[in-house]
Amino acid sequence: MVSVQSVYETVKNLANKDQKGFVSPSVFNSFAKIAQLNIINEIFEDLYNGKKLRRMNADGAGHLSTVVRLKSDLSALRTRKLIVKNTTTSVFDKPLDFSTAVSCSLSGLGGSAKKIVHLLYEEEKINQLLSSTLSAPTADYPVALVSESLEVFPTSISRVVLTYLRTPQNPSYQIQTVTDENGASIQVFSSSSSLDFELPPHYESEVVAEIAKMIGVRIRDKDVYKHGTTEETQA
Repeated sequence: MVSVQSVYETVKNLANKDQKGFVSPSVFNSFAKIAQLNIINEIFEDLYNGKKLRRMNADGAGHLSTVVRLKSDLSALRTRKLIVKNTTTSVFDKPLDFSTAVSCSLSGLGGSAKKIVHLLYEEEKINQLLSSTLSAPTADYPVALVSESLEVFPTSISRVVLTYLRTPQNPSYQIQTVTDENGASIQVFSSSSSLDFELPPHYESEVVAEIAKMIGVRIRDKDVYKHGTTEETQA
């Protein structure tokens, strides 16, 4: 994952160039959260465009595939959970860290194969299926409407396995106070209480670029902003 310590040191050095400004950990953390979300949103956009290329047979094969690479970049956020129907509302509540649905299935019993629950996002399509005598959902061919919660049909289903992308944890650079060899109190990086970015290491330059742009605007440092846009162009 992208090291929050490495990114902070880089951004701090940029902002401190010619003594033009200082980036406190609290300010850095507020920008780091936004920077990570911006990059993840860009990955989703690139993934959508990559899938369009795949449909046109223009995507690369194997490890050269844009879609494969981007899915790998998001793999740290991929989570699978057994979800039990809420008996009060008769729907399946999404996990608190839910971001995007990947797939859904019925857990196989006694070694039997898992049955895929087809995910739909339009209520009109669900209503059409429910009113059909030929294609109505069954235990062998279940469907789910994804909205604020999950409605699974047929309604006799009470447990599903949901695979989804969770919301990332907010990166955090934390410090602690220690005593040096001369008895003076100094502040140093605290690895135990800090959180790295939930992005693969090759995104470090993009993270620095995103934060540099925001810091540059905040402290009106044109050199920092220029570095950010340059890094973003080269990434």
